[in-house]
Amino acid sequence: MQLHRSLISLIIAVIVLILISQSVGLVVQGQTGVRLNAGQVAATGLEPGLHLRVPFLGRIVGLDSGAIILNSEQLNGGRTKVTTADGKTLEAAYLAVWRIKDAGAFCRATGCDESAGARRINDALTPLLQKVFAAHKSADLLAGNAPALLAELPGKLDTSLQSLGVTVQSVHLTQLALPPDQLDAVYARMRDAQSTQAAQVHAQGVAGADQIRAQADQQKAAILAKAEVQAQTIRGQAQAEAAAIYARAYNQDPEFFRFYRSLQAYKRTIQNHNSVIVLGPDSGFLKYFDGLKAPPAKQP
Repeated sequence: MQLHRSLISLIIAVIVLILISQSVGLVVQGQTGVRLNAGQVAATGLEPGLHLRVPFLGRIVGLDSGAIILNSEQLNGGRTKVTTADGKTLEAAYLAVWRIKDAGAFCRATGCDESAGARRINDALTPLLQKVFAAHKSADLLAGNAPALLAELPGKLDTSLQSLGVTVQSVHLTQLALPPDQLDAVYARMRDAQSTQAAQVHAQGVAGADQIRAQADQQKAAILAKAEVQAQTIRGQAQAEAAAIYARAYNQDPEFFRFYRSLQAYKRTIQNHNSVIVLGPDSGFLKYFDGLKAPPAKQP
């Protein structure tokens, strides 16, 4: 009997705990709470904390009360393709910042599912983006003008999403580029253009170098010619001065001048130390030594 009573008490305690757990719900900080009864919105704007609910039929749902970020690449499985006014295809990725302004309307539209709300917003946003890009050329968009074109999108989205109970605060492009296959073609054209430009610069450099060398050769030839003229002039002046000196020396002492010229002639002749000169007693050169004979020795 005692065991039977203990078992009944345990069952009652478990039932009470289950009833208590099914009777309350928690709203955490940073959320706004919604009370649902049998799937219908019973109350909104619940503050963070514990709140009562109908056991088994009701539940407390916490929704983000702050800004929520929609990432297009996560929702679309990659970038979104858009077509520009000039028929070019671009790939775009974007973020949308949105908030839940009417929790009741949001829960009635999405079942209090924030992911479902993000998909609804993205479904409304994508056609608007397509329309914006279709009105502008790819060059203008890629030049950095696209972000300014998205400023009017939040207002248009709020109108179309009024029944969803949300407001879109801003839309931001995170990426805008050509598809990879077109990008490779652009890179190839850029490389070809750079190669052509490099070849032109090289050709211009070679031509410029040849011109500089030609000018340098001309300057060198002119300098050498001028130097040769100056050298010839100096040699001519020196020879004229030497001739004048010889003439003055000859006029002052003709005999000594002839002697000096003879010495110079023999000097040039016997520059090779192995040279031998044979002179006769009547040589004109030896006559200058006649007066240099040694005096006769004295008799003891």
